Amino acid sequence: MKLSSFAWGLGVGIITGVVVDMVAPSYPKARKTTVGKAMQRMGNAVDSAMDDVSHLMK
Repeated sequence: MKLSSFAWGLGVGIITGVVVDMVAPSYPKARKTTVGKAMQRMGNAVDSAMDDVSHLMK
């Protein structure tokens, strides 16, 4: 892995986090549930992608 790729990925992650923080509603309960649901959807998508990749490699 190149250092520039790592730095680029880190920057994209930081920007994504800032955008999610801005988009989420300002009151704490709704922010927690909104971000939690988004994280759950992303986790499910990554799990699904990993399953697909592992089936292709077999």
